[in-house]
Amino acid sequence: MTDVSRPAGARPPPRRTLLRLLIAVAALLFIGLTLRIPTISLAPLVPVMKSDTGHGETFLSLLTSIPLALTLVAAPIAPALAKRFGRNRTVGVSLLAVVMGMAVRSVPGEAPLLIGTGLLGFAIAVCTVLVPSIITAESAEIRARLTGTYSMSLSLGPALALGATIPIRELTGLGWRGTLLTWAACSVLALVLWALYSRRAPADSAPVSTPITGAARPPRVVTDPSVWLLALYLGVTSLTFYTTSAWLPTVFVRDGMTEQAAGGFTSLISIVAIPFGLIAPIVLRRGLARLITPAAPLLAVIGLIILLSAGSSAAVLITVLLGISQGLCLGASYDQIVNFGRTPAHTASVSAVTSAVGVALAAIGPLAFGFGLEAVGSPVVPVIGLALIAATQAAIGLRTSRL
Repeated sequence: MTDVSRPAGARPPPRRTLLRLLIAVAALLFIGLTLRIPTISLAPLVPVMKSDTGHGETFLSLLTSIPLALTLVAAPIAPALAKRFGRNRTVGVSLLAVVMGMAVRSVPGEAPLLIGTGLLGFAIAVCTVLVPSIITAESAEIRARLTGTYSMSLSLGPALALGATIPIRELTGLGWRGTLLTWAACSVLALVLWALYSRRAPADSAPVSTPITGAARPPRVVTDPSVWLLALYLGVTSLTFYTTSAWLPTVFVRDGMTEQAAGGFTSLISIVAIPFGLIAPIVLRRGLARLITPAAPLLAVIGLIILLSAGSSAAVLITVLLGISQGLCLGASYDQIVNFGRTPAHTASVSAVTSAVGVALAAIGPLAFGFGLEAVGSPVVPVIGLALIAATQAAIGLRTSRL
């Protein structure tokens, strides 16, 4: 794949502009799905995987924790890969690696399962870091639409993976390996769309606006306090999502709800988040960032307070509030990263830090909640702790919305 840009000042015909926008939106949509579906589609299949392989939950949990851990490895490497080989080419090769990893993972045996998981996990991590820089390289007129599409896809992916994996298995009659492999079609489509988009995408060296010189040059991201605030905002968004996904069903079941209903209500969070992730960046660009960015986490706080007071009897209201909060926080997180980046390369470096922090917090959240639940014997203390963390995110949003 080659990175080709138009000559400065050249304006393509309106039809070509519309076609390019549609391809860009479609490419980012399926890339976002590819970043979520390969790992989350494992969850509904864990019972049959356990009986088929003979492995317990500890081994099977590695299949979801390995990709998260690899983000910490890939985050500092991804910007260097993009600089060395080109951003567009690096993303294309990473998408190909995801497809290959899913194919290897479907081969019988423990080694292919772990190797395939590692390959797709590393490739997903590289793409996760580089997607915000792709959006930054685009013209300011379409960045909000692309950011909204991407953040929406990060909620749509889990909803599809959790809701459609079992029906696919039952419809096709495939085992768990074949069922997982069917999702590779989504990644193949992402690769095809990316190949079409990259032909028209801005070159890696294309400036975002005016060249950055002298005092305007961006500081080192690892020493920039603003970057760490952005990282914490995104990190708490990830922590809240993974913690509620892991433990909200348990809290509902302890309050008398059936397991099937508890899982259904929890999946509603991702479904509700889809439209709000799409519209958030567009609304934020209309002067509402200073209101929505700190207010979005407070919706989660309200939902958790209702969970403590009303329990599973208010499951619909709780999950709707958590879903709206999740969608808005995702849209705000990536919109802030895209807008904060001075150049695509700077955005990639910022995204490397925010992705690493996000994964670290996402891993700590469910572990801490589970520890609190086991230590106290009640969900009250861990739910209060999660609500306090979300309230802290709102305070952070007061600052990041002004960057």
